[in-house]
Amino acid sequence: MSVKNRQELLDEIKNWITQSGFQLNSMPQSNHDFVITFQETKNLPELQLIHQKAENAYLLIVGLVKIPENDRATLKAQGEIEFSNFIWDMKLNLLRMGADFIVLGPDDKDPEAWEIQKRLFINQANATTFYDTCAKVKQALISVIWTYKRALGP
Repeated sequence: MSVKNRQELLDEIKNWITQSGFQLNSMPQSNHDFVITFQETKNLPELQLIHQKAENAYLLIVGLVKIPENDRATLKAQGEIEFSNFIWDMKLNLLRMGADFIVLGPDDKDPEAWEIQKRLFINQANATTFYDTCAKVKQALISVIWTYKRALGP
């Protein structure tokens, strides 16, 4: 991708972000072609738009939910089998939602965090497809949060 095309893509993405009602937070330095962080409200998880390599035909919309150690400990105290079933149910639910995800931590049986991703292909991208992709990531993130909250009880 030429420098001009890259700048045009960045400008277009920034427009999608503001047109969709998100707040542009930053463009952190990274090993990727570029990363843009943004969020809808302070009450919702921050999202990132990542273009990993200049030659990639897609952008990644990524969100992260970190699970506090005390919440994990509370759920594990309910029993090993119950906790294992909880994690499997979470994975299967995310798959049903069409979400790509990565379980973060030393062991995928006890996640420290859930990273949710969706691809947005550049040649099909516009403000509508951008928003729809962000909405799917946001829904999956909220599903993770609410599933943990429900399991932890009142």
